[in-house]
Amino acid sequence: MTTRTLVTIDRKAVRQNVASVFARSRKRIFAVVKNNAYNLGMLEMVETLTASDVHHFAVAELYEAIEIKTNFPDSYVLVMNPTEDFETARRFGIALGVSSLEWLALNSKQLQGIELHLKINVGMNRFGVSSLQEAEAVLALAQADSLALTGLYTHFPLADEPDADHDGQVERFVAIADVLRKRHTFTYMHSENSATIVKHDPRLAFCNYVRPGIFLFGYSPIEKMDWLVPSLRMTTEVVEIREIGPGEHVGYGTNFTSTEPMRIAILPVGYGDGVVRGRAALPVHIKEKPYPVINKLFMSHTFVAVDGTVEVGDEVVLYGDGVEIDDITRTGAANNSEQMCARSWRLTHQYL
Repeated sequence: MTTRTLVTIDRKAVRQNVASVFARSRKRIFAVVKNNAYNLGMLEMVETLTASDVHHFAVAELYEAIEIKTNFPDSYVLVMNPTEDFETARRFGIALGVSSLEWLALNSKQLQGIELHLKINVGMNRFGVSSLQEAEAVLALAQADSLALTGLYTHFPLADEPDADHDGQVERFVAIADVLRKRHTFTYMHSENSATIVKHDPRLAFCNYVRPGIFLFGYSPIEKMDWLVPSLRMTTEVVEIREIGPGEHVGYGTNFTSTEPMRIAILPVGYGDGVVRGRAALPVHIKEKPYPVINKLFMSHTFVAVDGTVEVGDEVVLYGDGVEIDDITRTGAANNSEQMCARSWRLTHQYL
């Protein structure tokens, strides 16, 4: 573990984002906390969300659900990826997503006592049934075998894509959901991911939960949201200063060659720590002043062009102080979820 690079995660920011999502949706929250809660720490984030009156969680894998249920036994957890460990799901009281009609037909006899959520595929083509006929077959099988089909949901993959057919995907989900809701009572209906929440689509008013992920942690997959509060700050320090002359290279290869005398600060952090190379698109901040990254990031080091005021030991802000994860994303150099999930836990982490 390195103490030179510090990641600070602000629980208060998460609580503020929960309140803002609720204020805008007026629906209960089914929080997506897959991949270690977007790499902010599963247990710490679930604890923070629970304290904010969020008690329903969606994850990708069964082991994530077990971690939550072991530590927060009163929580409700949905596993969205297919699994065949039905005994464990039953023992921990974990809900499972119905990934396909074939999956349900193959395993229906083993699913007694497990809550199920039927997913409607509207274009992601990852999991779920893709037609009304398949959905009706799932419903018929669930009713015939007395299965606990308590949830209905979808995922809108085009919600954050301008000029894409998001509207058509909503129509497909609503058309199937309207038929199913006349024949069956669903306790949980959730379709609005972070990007969909802000659309305030009246056609989705029947859904009683929203299912945000990255919004809860202060980042937006679409345009900037002034009401979101970034929860992550990352700092490192200058470990070396080098003076170079015209025509000299910096780092591996010849991607950067100085055209004049320069002062270079070396930072002890790179892509090996999960700082994606796209981070080089915007400056870092030292003593509240921006300085450009030169060349690309390397495994363990980053090079920054500085002036004479910068010294060894100075704190360097990688994320925070005006350059956030979303800002890097909007340069087109990286994705916000990618930046969060890439970060290594060998870095020192602290929670506020």
